[in-house]
Amino acid sequence: MRYICLLLLVVVALGDVGFATPRLRSSAEPAKILESLSNIRQNSFLDWITSILGPEYSDSSVPAKRECASCACGNINTRHRIVGGQETEVHEYPWMAMLMWFGSFYCGASLVNDQYAVTAAHCVNGFYHRLITVRLLEHNRMDSNVKIVDRRVARVFIHPGYSTHTFDSDIALIRFSEPVRLGIDMHPVCLPTPSENYAGQTAVVTGWGALSEGGPVSDTLQEVEVPILTQQECRDSNYGDKITDNMICAGLVDQGGKDSCQGDSGGPMHVLGAGQAYQLAGVVSWGEGCAKPNSPGVYTRVSNFNEWIEENTRDACACSQAEEPAEPVSSTSTSEQPVAESESTTAGGQVTEGPEVEEANKLI
Repeated sequence: MRYICLLLLVVVALGDVGFATPRLRSSAEPAKILESLSNIRQNSFLDWITSILGPEYSDSSVPAKRECASCACGNINTRHRIVGGQETEVHEYPWMAMLMWFGSFYCGASLVNDQYAVTAAHCVNGFYHRLITVRLLEHNRMDSNVKIVDRRVARVFIHPGYSTHTFDSDIALIRFSEPVRLGIDMHPVCLPTPSENYAGQTAVVTGWGALSEGGPVSDTLQEVEVPILTQQECRDSNYGDKITDNMICAGLVDQGGKDSCQGDSGGPMHVLGAGQAYQLAGVVSWGEGCAKPNSPGVYTRVSNFNEWIEENTRDACACSQAEEPAEPVSSTSTSEQPVAESESTTAGGQVTEGPEVEEANKLI
């Protein structure tokens, strides 16, 4: 009876909250981003729920060692990529994930092994993690007749260097309630090469964010190509000394027009590495407006956090980066090589196919 009453009260409370899809401004000043998130996340009744459900789950036991099959990371599910608005393959970026709060999309994330996803710290800081859902294999948010994989969040690790004022070290790890089954349709992105700064290379940013500043978020997964800037080029923009060594910038500085936008926060910025495998060079963090001249997108520089990620995901099955390019595969194939027994926008782009969180103790 206690839980029935609790459920009824939650339903009544949610009736006042509403379920309109939030438009998180990922390309905005840090203070504005946090203000937008505060409108999505907690309110007084959630604090009350927390008092009943208890504190965040924290498992201090040593995870049991699991058998892991060999697998490759960073391979997209098509070699056919056309920039200019044409639709490509569903599940082209098979590590792409979205975060949902009470069923509504609000941030992106990237699968990095069978148990964890990487996102921006500001996407989970202050959220009660039991109420976040991680969704994989999504493409069209409005199409319910598709195969998707949802996972509850068992634990959240926010980097201890994260600053809510400057967005330095804006990175977090999400541990799933149970592993996902890796295969052709779903496999992780590779971690970046530690010594590579990527300046001058072309990156691909993916997300369900808005197609223009102030516009609605996209129904379908979007991608956009952006050039990566040097640190000096980024500091010579409108940002100046706001750019720390833990950040990386990308975009067309002179004319704008291509950028991440509202709703893309936490999503990946990829760069092709060895063997034509995509590496997670950046995580969408912040910026001024969307695709504005002299205001490139700012991303978390993931290569500075490789050690921290590896240290805190030892209980997962990871994939390695192939030395030779993989053969093109079709995402319609049903063959899989499971490594776990459990199965339960972008502006200028194109269509592609809890209050408590835990800080990890490892500092870079």
